[in-house]
Amino acid sequence: MKKPISILLLFFAVWPTLAQDTITVMQYNLLYYGFNTSFCTSQNNNVDLKDQYLSTIINHVNPDVFSVNELGRGQENVERILNNVLNTGGQNRFSAATYTNTTNSTIVNILFYDHNKFTLYFEAVVASVVRDINLYTLYYNDEEMLAAGDTIFLTSIVAHFKAGSSSADQQTRTAEAQAVMAYINSSNIRGNLLFMGDFNMNSSFEQAFQHITFHPNETIRFFDPINKPGQWYNNPDMAAYHTQSTRTGSHSCFAPGGLDDRYDLILASHAVMHGYMGLEFIEGSYKALGQDGNRFNQSLISPVNNSAPQAVIEALYGMSDHLPVIMQMRTGDIMVNTHPFADFRSEIRYNNPVKNILQIHFSRASQPLDISLYSITGEKVFSIPEKEFFAGETLSLDFSGLPSGIYFIRIEGNNVHPYASKIIKI
Repeated sequence: MKKPISILLLFFAVWPTLAQDTITVMQYNLLYYGFNTSFCTSQNNNVDLKDQYLSTIINHVNPDVFSVNELGRGQENVERILNNVLNTGGQNRFSAATYTNTTNSTIVNILFYDHNKFTLYFEAVVASVVRDINLYTLYYNDEEMLAAGDTIFLTSIVAHFKAGSSSADQQTRTAEAQAVMAYINSSNIRGNLLFMGDFNMNSSFEQAFQHITFHPNETIRFFDPINKPGQWYNNPDMAAYHTQSTRTGSHSCFAPGGLDDRYDLILASHAVMHGYMGLEFIEGSYKALGQDGNRFNQSLISPVNNSAPQAVIEALYGMSDHLPVIMQMRTGDIMVNTHPFADFRSEIRYNNPVKNILQIHFSRASQPLDISLYSITGEKVFSIPEKEFFAGETLSLDFSGLPSGIYFIRIEGNNVHPYASKIIKI
């Protein structure tokens, strides 16, 4: 992905630097949120109660980026979490990425983010073997940083890998991992990346995990922030890192057996681990919320769990059979200058949705811009490199030959704020 950089920033150390910020990321399997099955019903997995539980957890963690698995299919479940959980109590700081379900699965992924801190820059479905595996790129909103001709990008890949321990299940997970890594490699996606979700893997020795963490292209390998390779399943030495199951005994919806699996993970790129692209993993911040290391084959609530406030422990127990995984990053210092950095976001107008012709109107003259259109699967439909526009000029793009659906337009340049928007073709 292209990122505007001002070379002069490297030489003038006397210029002021930006204050550091802490970015909190949370990944959570919500256990059939908003979708009823024969075994997870409105009685034993009630969505009204889940809203209350999730609100308690969110208020405790206060994430800036929040990815989920097992969201029941349908845009209404995305809206429900936004309206009933995230943007409540006078707050209105969360937005959601685009809902996708190209495989027509009963459960999907989604990413929520604090739109005061981040802008959604790009999205794609990067694999769809069993369920969609989604890629979301955000950029950091700090106006002083943007004015300096720079910004921080963060790409999150959110996956819910195939469950099961059979050789066929493992082969499917390998196919999923290969599809994701091939997309990252061919699309030249680098920098601050997180690979997060329910991996459904019993150990780090599984071929899918090895492909992600020891990919032949070293520049796109992912790392376990806490560096705990080995056999995770049913291993007491891994008790402090297990994320499923929160319950023992029998339950028709929640998995039984106590905490003995490390299914839920956040992996990070080399840039995040070492902080050379503006975001750096904070050592000691990675944890499974509610895990105190005394849960091996035990429930979340027995023996007594004092790792978090009791209201949070009870909410985790009621919400899901998984524990959420949390990690934090700090923003790096970036030198700023006083050179104006053009902002065309308020100067661009276009028709949306589009039937045949997309008309983009520029109300003032521009510096050279790169304009690209992408499909929901991340395929570049067309691009216009380094074109300048006069004040009042309109660019007309022919959409008549494109299938109906969701597209993403990106406008970039060396001296402009990055711009991205969703376009609907009808």
